[in-house]
Amino acid sequence: MEDITKSIGSVLLKLREDKSLSQLKLAATADVDRSFISRIERGTAVPTIAVLQKLCKALDISVSDFVRMCER
Repeated sequence: MEDITKSIGSVLLKLREDKSLSQLKLAATADVDRSFISRIERGTAVPTIAVLQKLCKALDISVSDFVRMCER
């Protein structure tokens, strides 16, 4: 479980930085707490599917593409 948790965090961080979004801006756009985004990126929290959908929508990526990126 730890590997996928770290992978989710790394992919989220990369996508966020690629879009030049701060954690605060992503949090506001996705309606997710900024501190939770930080915990996901650090690999200390796992988002629910509902939260992942919100984050992916805010990042303009499909959930399936996000998951594929995590599997690499």
